[in-house]
Amino acid sequence: MKMGEVEESARARIAQVDATNVLRIVRPTLGDQAGIGLYRLLRLVALEDIIGRGAAATAYVAGRKVGNSLQLKELDAFFELCNALAIGVIKVPILTENHIHVDVYECVTCAGMEPVGRTLCQFEAGLVAGCLTTILGKQCRAKEVTCIGGLGHETCGIDVQVGGV
Repeated sequence: MKMGEVEESARARIAQVDATNVLRIVRPTLGDQAGIGLYRLLRLVALEDIIGRGAAATAYVAGRKVGNSLQLKELDAFFELCNALAIGVIKVPILTENHIHVDVYECVTCAGMEPVGRTLCQFEAGLVAGCLTTILGKQCRAKEVTCIGGLGHETCGIDVQVGGV
């Protein structure tokens, strides 16, 4: 076997980590939950330190990829996911053909933080966009417009443009 063939053979044996596998959790003593602090340290401290100003865009793209990969079929499945993963308490006060507004109360990324002067929940915005793109079968683009820990609002509000993006 030549060197290139060995590398290709090794890559073929390494499985891609997907959402189904990641959500398969077996921790007999500690259970299926980890502290919010760990998530926030990874997302808001480490990621921003490593990537810098591009961390927000990276978090959005990551959320979008996760949302797409879940292949949810109904809006209720999205609500169930948010509840199961304790992302936040989700309300949808605006749901029209072209515009959706999602409010996240008790947001996992920022609830309880002192305001820092900017939005923080791009991962959640990307997740919403990815899930809704799959559910609706139309491209969706989301932007966080209010933020609990980032700007001191009551909710992390996400505006979604449906189609035409």
